[in-house]
Amino acid sequence: MIPNLNKVLLIFFVWFYLSGFLSSNEPVKSSWESFDESDFAYSKWLPKNTIDSKVVLIGVHGFSGAASDFTNLGAYLSKQGISLYAYELRGQGNDPDPKRVGDIASVEYWYKDLNSFITSVHKEDKDASIFLYGESLGSLIIMHSFSHLDDSFSSNIKGVIYASPLIALPGELPPVKNFIVRVAMFLFPKMKISIKSLASSQNAQVTSETDHWEQMAKTPHFVPKYTLRTLGSIENLVYSSKEVAPRIKKPTLILYPGKDVFTRPDQVDEFFKNLKFKDKKKYLFKDSHHLLAFDKEKEKLFKIVERWINERL
Repeated sequence: MIPNLNKVLLIFFVWFYLSGFLSSNEPVKSSWESFDESDFAYSKWLPKNTIDSKVVLIGVHGFSGAASDFTNLGAYLSKQGISLYAYELRGQGNDPDPKRVGDIASVEYWYKDLNSFITSVHKEDKDASIFLYGESLGSLIIMHSFSHLDDSFSSNIKGVIYASPLIALPGELPPVKNFIVRVAMFLFPKMKISIKSLASSQNAQVTSETDHWEQMAKTPHFVPKYTLRTLGSIENLVYSSKEVAPRIKKPTLILYPGKDVFTRPDQVDEFFKNLKFKDKKKYLFKDSHHLLAFDKEKEKLFKIVERWINERL
């Protein structure tokens, strides 16, 4: 006797669901409209049962990065019932407007984009608890947003995570080169310059197995040149981060590597001391480099993030 086809299909579907076959590490991709009606892409990693998902982690990627930088973290958290949304930054490699790539007219655009994205996510699920996760430059954008936007920005945010926060820069340019760059910034703010030409070292380890420049050469969203005003704006964000720290009034988790090519652990420790909000924690990953979610201690990082979020629900 041949079984009823509908029953066979139902059993087959249930088996696939329970085995996790239908759960993919691939994100759902979509677009959203920012405050100035510019459209940007974003990716979201969702739990299998989205009905029960009441937590959203919003990821802000780093310099010359992309939403895909959250692939590992998003894949892990979605299996734990936590959604992760990450959007493409204005002026970075996946900006749909080629005229903006490598340039940001004002950092205020980054702050307002973040605020708009949070608002968009909140409208999608008004009951969700929202946390923020900034990686490198993304950390700077988040922490400065608290100081530059009104209270509506932070009203829906339950906590903030800073991963490899870019709160210091390695070394300094030689005096003559530094003088030339400063003058050029003033006279030709829209002139683009190779970031590699400004690097204090040609070797920059970002994971235990990858060099920054080798990795960037293989990355489709890599931006080789930026305008001088963009680089100057980022520098200002870096060196004013200490002033911003006392104004952050949200539960804060700092995840930082022991082998970061950009910011030393003692510099992160100093920033941590300047945080006045009582609910603050930090974790040092002594064997990891700048890209924590892709290095040898990533599984430890994922579990810490999951636990920290759940403890604040």
